[in-house]
Amino acid sequence: MKGRPNLYTDYRKETAILNTTTQKVWAGIGLVSFIVSSFFFSQYWMYLITTALLTAVAAWGLNIVSGFAGQISLAHGVFIGIGTYVSAVLGGVGSSYIRGYELDMLIWLPLAGIVPALVGLLIAPLAVRLKGLNLGLVTLGLVYIGSYLFSNWKSVTGGAGLGRKTAKLTIFGIDFNDGFHLGTLHIEKNQFIFFLSLIVFLLAGAGVKNLMRSKIGRAYAAIRDRDIAAEAIGINLYRFKASAFALSSFYAGVSGSLIFVMSGGVDPSQFNLIYSVTFIAVVIIGGAGTVLGPLFGAAFFSLIPGVIKYFLHFFEGFGEQLPFHPSQLERLVFALLLIGFLIFEPRGLWGVWFRLRNYFKAWPFSY
Repeated sequence: MKGRPNLYTDYRKETAILNTTTQKVWAGIGLVSFIVSSFFFSQYWMYLITTALLTAVAAWGLNIVSGFAGQISLAHGVFIGIGTYVSAVLGGVGSSYIRGYELDMLIWLPLAGIVPALVGLLIAPLAVRLKGLNLGLVTLGLVYIGSYLFSNWKSVTGGAGLGRKTAKLTIFGIDFNDGFHLGTLHIEKNQFIFFLSLIVFLLAGAGVKNLMRSKIGRAYAAIRDRDIAAEAIGINLYRFKASAFALSSFYAGVSGSLIFVMSGGVDPSQFNLIYSVTFIAVVIIGGAGTVLGPLFGAAFFSLIPGVIKYFLHFFEGFGEQLPFHPSQLERLVFALLLIGFLIFEPRGLWGVWFRLRNYFKAWPFSY
């Protein structure tokens, strides 16, 4: 209504993804600025930012099953690995002992999400009967099963210590591995992956936002808060827990298939327990149970190496005085902030942003 911008007369308008004109304008300005500035990024920062976008997609997947539905999962890295190897087999180059079919990306990218989603459905019967620590231990077992299969299924993964090449960037028969020309502008491979990742990121973010404002999202919240009460009011626990694991695995598989395309190769030893726990830390630091939280956590986790590298370069000679390597400094900072957020701000970076936003919206009033 005119003169009452915060008064909604329609439930759909109130729950819209961008429910105010201000949000729509700033979202448009931010997206256009982000795309334009990408042409000025160095290859290093292009890699970090693309990794942040894809890590956010994977973190959204974990947030669906753990933050929204309240189910503990320590096997997220395994589903990322499944998606990675599905894409590598279908879209990668084969050899005498490694399978590779060199299919189009329009085939291997959706299947990289569908196959892990089907595997995630296998956990559904366990998720209904188990919860809490018991469910966490079951998913921990999946980590070791996945690690064993990844290390020994050499025709798919290449074997431990060897690895294999990832999928080729071929769309409609056009090879983008060496980039392409758009008029007089040359788009390099990493820049192409950045734009592709940005599209996947926007679609995934819109999907999560739409999910949480639907009856499925409200059912997840009810199961998270009290599954017995949720079942008592008619929520099918098996159906919704199964869908949570399937959606989580789909997001993980799609993100994994693109994350490792940038490096061009993947080793099965990467998908271990520490890799899965990293995504749990990303969700916690960002803010579990929120839409923006995993985005904040992924940006922090992926960009902190570049920030530390810039800091050490800016203070030349300071890095030589440190008793440990810069990569160890990254882990130390990440661990200390994880502990700090758990103690002082359980809602993570989203909680900090929420407080700042409300402060400026209410300023100069203190309430």
